[in-house]
Amino acid sequence: MRWLRMILDLLFPARCAGCSAAGVAWCALCASSADGLFEVRRTALRGGVRAFAVTAYAGPARRLVLAYKERGRRELAAVFGLALAEAVPKVLARTADQARAGPAARCWLVPAPSRWTAVRSRGGNHVEAAARRAAGELRRRGVRAEVAPVLRLRGRVRDSVGLSGAGRAANLHGRVHLRGTPPPQGEPTLLVDDVITTGATAAACATTLHHAGVHTTAVLALTATL
Repeated sequence: MRWLRMILDLLFPARCAGCSAAGVAWCALCASSADGLFEVRRTALRGGVRAFAVTAYAGPARRLVLAYKERGRRELAAVFGLALAEAVPKVLARTADQARAGPAARCWLVPAPSRWTAVRSRGGNHVEAAARRAAGELRRRGVRAEVAPVLRLRGRVRDSVGLSGAGRAANLHGRVHLRGTPPPQGEPTLLVDDVITTGATAAACATTLHHAGVHTTAVLALTATL
């Protein structure tokens, strides 16, 4: 169906998700506005799991996340994945697992889960799609990387928009479950998400992995609120 894609591209040319510039999904100017990898500190993550974000959830980056997550811009998975791939080696180098982060080590990316209604409306888990892009890019660079989509939400989980930190934690309590085979013990494992807000989602996911015997090396998100 390449001809259909070509027709659609002519009728609806790509526009930058950050500034609406024509001809590209994510322009160089918006890409250059990223703050650079920084550590995110949240009360919910006081248990020892460190968290990092590629940039702040503001400006072009915020518009990028919303376009990808809520407006069907699935091609932006490549942008998201490339940003994650750039960040993974830096995160591993800044964590206690850096000794296992050499070329021979295998790194695991675990996507944060979404509510099933959101997954259905978006045509899949958007974070998993980005994680798979990131793993592919890492492998092209000689880094052994795999994706383990083993976390699921069960029960009645509300949309977290507007909830306080305590409300988000209560909303997720006991509802993040493991399905499938988790990453092997002792191999670097990064929990991947799109936005870190209160840290409640990351904390719940890390707890579930911990109960399965998996140590979360760090949380890595594209953005974080300030």
